[in-house]
Amino acid sequence: MLRIIAGKHKNRAISTLKRTIYRPSTSKIREAIFSILGSGEFLKQNILENSTVLDVFCGSGSLGFEALSRGAKTVTFIDININCLRLAQQFAIDIGEEKNTRFLNLDSAFLPKANAKYNLVFIDPPYHSKLIHKAIDSLIKGNWLEKDSVIIIEQAKFEDLALPNNFSLITERLYNNNRLSFLTYGQ
Repeated sequence: MLRIIAGKHKNRAISTLKRTIYRPSTSKIREAIFSILGSGEFLKQNILENSTVLDVFCGSGSLGFEALSRGAKTVTFIDININCLRLAQQFAIDIGEEKNTRFLNLDSAFLPKANAKYNLVFIDPPYHSKLIHKAIDSLIKGNWLEKDSVIIIEQAKFEDLALPNNFSLITERLYNNNRLSFLTYGQ
């Protein structure tokens, strides 16, 4: 069972779909992500407090909900699977966050022009799907990213990650078969 790890919604169980192929971020990975975001590398920015978050390939929404619990102002969840979005939307209602969340049933590789820009972005596609680069290109073309936004990518340990122009690697961590890459976007 997935639970929110910390913050105002700590220990709330996040619903997941039965019999599905998506892979929710484990508690260990989520704890690592948010520990790094709270570390000295990000303290001067206080990246979580009042951030506008985009959770791409959201699945259960665990990364976005963890961010909301820890002080994010708003989260927009994107997934191609409408059933994932409906379940995440119901969870937002259950925890009283419906006014701070948006749910978009979109293909992350072909995003439309953005209505808003985001300063914290989670990209967690199915492993080995080769969707990371397509999603990043789509975010850039659609103008979804604020200048100096932070992008966190979760992928399989040995998957390739070639950084596009205007992206810089802040830090990278390996956890078993997972790789977390923290990037910044400079336009």
